[in-house]
Amino acid sequence: MRAPSARRSFNPYVWLPAGLAAASAAVGGALFWRSRSRAASERSVRDVMVDDVLTIDAEATLMDAAQLMRDGNVGVLPVVENGRLRGIITDRDLVVRAMAEGAVPAMTRVGECATWDIVCARPESSIDEVMEVMADSQIGRLPVVDGDNRVIGIITLSSLALRSPKPKRDEALETAQEVSKRSARAA
Repeated sequence: MRAPSARRSFNPYVWLPAGLAAASAAVGGALFWRSRSRAASERSVRDVMVDDVLTIDAEATLMDAAQLMRDGNVGVLPVVENGRLRGIITDRDLVVRAMAEGAVPAMTRVGECATWDIVCARPESSIDEVMEVMADSQIGRLPVVDGDNRVIGIITLSSLALRSPKPKRDEALETAQEVSKRSARAA
């Protein structure tokens, strides 16, 4: 039971889908990643990301994911295989993709319900870049990965709002409004 994933556009100079990195690594290819130049005073993802991130293995069960989310008080878990980011699963995925389709939580693997086509951030990217991608893609949480595609953090709308200086907080609110348009369309 693997739900189809929605395609998301991304700026290839800033954002890197995990699957592409995995495919490149598997065939020994190299991906070149460039960051836009930014002013020295501009804050980066590293400055506002949450660096204590819970992850889950793709082979874990949905029940494991739900319990980890509950115990960690989080609504998203990056899905890893061999320590590298492969996807993401949210509390919404557990309900909409799994429970609503009749999945048995103790028997269904996270990998069967995770989103595999994801957008990631790099720690050196600017906050402006992150907010633009989050608004354009209408997503509220981005895993932050290093050059080896290992999860080193997560950036959320709340981390943007809570850890940004005042002018950026207002922009974070605008980004949250853009992201919430997805929910308005569904209603």
